[in-house]
This record gives sequence, C-alpha cells and structure tokens, in this order.
Amino acid sequence: MKKVYNPKGYWSKRLEENFSLSGVGFTSFGRNYNKWLYRMRKKVLERVVSRYKIDFPNIRTLDIGCGTGFYVDIWRQKGVRYLTGIDITAISIKELNVKYPNFDFHEADITSPTLIQDLNLREKSFDLITAFDVLFHIVDDNKFEEAIKNISKLCSQDGLIFITDIFPHKRPYIIFHQKSRLLKDYIQILSKNSIEIIDRVPIHYLLSAPLDISSKLLQDVFLNYYWSGIGLIERKTKLIGPIFFILDSILTRLFKESPSTEMIICKPESKPL
Repeated sequence: MKKVYNPKGYWSKRLEENFSLSGVGFTSFGRNYNKWLYRMRKKVLERVVSRYKIDFPNIRTLDIGCGTGFYVDIWRQKGVRYLTGIDITAISIKELNVKYPNFDFHEADITSPTLIQDLNLREKSFDLITAFDVLFHIVDDNKFEEAIKNISKLCSQDGLIFITDIFPHKRPYIIFHQKSRLLKDYIQILSKNSIEIIDRVPIHYLLSAPLDISSKLLQDVFLNYYWSGIGLIERKTKLIGPIFFILDSILTRLFKESPSTEMIICKPESKPL
C-alpha cells in the first residue's frame, strides 16, 4: 500500500526526535554538515537583505514554517520588533514561544483557506514574508495554490516575499515529502495571485543536491550514487561540509543561477494608475 504523506505528522515526528538544524536539514548527513549548510544560507540571506536595504525595526515580518527558529534568530539580531511565526508542529510553537517571548507564534497551516480569520490577522499587514524550504513540502497542488493566495493576501503593497526552492527548468523534482515545481509554474501561480518575481539568487551549488536535471534517470543515478556517497564521506571525515561551503561561497557570487537551491524575491504586482 502506498504511503501517504501527512505533513503535520511527518514534521512533528522529526522535530520531536531532533529539535535542531539536523532535524529540519539533511538528517543523515549529521550535525556538522548541517552547520555549514545553514551557515551558507545565512551568508546569502545577508547579501539579499543588504541589497534591499530592509528597515528591520519598523517592519512587520511573517515567518512561514518557523521550525527551530533559525531565521527568527537572524531577524531578532537585525532588530525586528514585530514578528509572527507559523508552523504546523506544536513542538516548534512551544519551543519558540519560550525562546522568543516578545514575538507571536501560532500553530497553523499556511494552506488553510481560513488561516487569516482563524489567527485574526489583518490582510496586507506584513512587510516581509518568508517561506524558506517550506512550499516544496506542500505536495498537493490545490493546497500549494491556497498557500500562495494567503501569502498574497497578507503581504503589504510595498512588501517583499522571500521563497526558497530548486525552481527546476525542465523536470519537477518529486519524492515522498517534496515537490519542487518548475520555475514557469511558480511564475504562473504567483502571477495569478498578483505577485511578481523581481530577483533570483543562488544559495547552493554543492551543499544541497544539484537537482535541476532534465533526465529522471540522471536524477536517480545522481541521488542513489553520488549524493549518498557524499553523505558517507561526510560522516566519516566531516570535511565535505567546510569544503562545499567554500566552493558555494565562490560560486554563488560568480553565477546568477544554480542547479540547486535558490531564493526568489517577490513583491505584489504594481497596480496601474
């Protein structure tokens, strides 16, 4: 019988067993590798927020899928005073409410059609909305579009939206708990909900698997042999993480696209005068 993906149950189990970056990252690669993985993500994020000159103390931020609070901590360090986090797991909300008592956290599902009413949120009230490594875990297309609708309704007219995914060009990447949709499909659904992409930034080339591959056979071979081999070497030596970090730091500055994880920066479409 085919196993059914239950997002709430799946992520609750992972975080209850391991409430750390390893619990939300590559579990089989170990703590050391995930430290370098997220260090790279922070490095790229620093570049992006510097580019867009975000006035953190005076904006309202919504962190979708706040997980272990990795990005919450970055926003806190930058002086954010108004932050709301939502996550489908009770453990995330429990832990983050204790760690960050000045922010608001809610156990909720971004795909819910009644999310805004249930949480008593105001439409167009957030100046920065982030969905880091979240939307590709919504494997149901109708729920995915519902999530985009909610994001569109909640983002202020001058706000920014940060989303991370692989954004493949020719073949979507689909496994049990992940569906990375084609870039053109993202553009279509975002546009349908009056959101436009204004920038695309590479985050990883090597630290996260390069999966923007047109051939399914090559994808399978890559994951079953190369990527599993990388994991084995890392667990034995703990050298792959820092080496890939150095290479990713160089490659993400040299190139505008990557075959791996990227960030799109979006905003509501301008209304005609």
